[in-house]
Amino acid sequence: MISKNDVFSELKAFIDFGDPDIENLRALAPVFAAHGPAITDAFYEKLLARPETARLIEGRVDALKATHGRWMTQLFAGDYGDGYFSDRWKIGLTHVRVGVPPHYVEAVISFLRTEAEHLLQRELGDAALVAARHASLTKILDLDLMVINLAYGDERIDRLCKFTGMSRKLIERCIEKG
Repeated sequence: MISKNDVFSELKAFIDFGDPDIENLRALAPVFAAHGPAITDAFYEKLLARPETARLIEGRVDALKATHGRWMTQLFAGDYGDGYFSDRWKIGLTHVRVGVPPHYVEAVISFLRTEAEHLLQRELGDAALVAARHASLTKILDLDLMVINLAYGDERIDRLCKFTGMSRKLIERCIEKG
């Protein structure tokens, strides 16, 4: 059986996430250190504007903004190994446990991609540089989303096992056979 960390390595290889991406992301760290809080604020304004998401974050916005800031800092730290994977897995599990529907996680990543592109165009100017750095940022955001979605699926299978009393292996076989 393939380990979760091996899946992460395979995903990175599949999307060609490598040293040039790591260099691009590290180079973006100062840009996002300066402008990331504004993106975080806009993100939480968007969440607060929708009743379904507002109720999930009610009374915790400041703490969640701090967590979001740490997450964003990790995006540009340059270390995308097992620890990074584990952190993203925990993010996915946390989102499942507090009841965040997965489509909102995907919408958030889309929002961040778009906001980041606008920021890079403003701050970097050079179209080729913007394209290269945004491509690397898109890859890491997509990797985050992939891991978070894997955690959602894993947690849901665990819940189904507990609810039905069926073994994980049996449930996974049922899913495979469709």
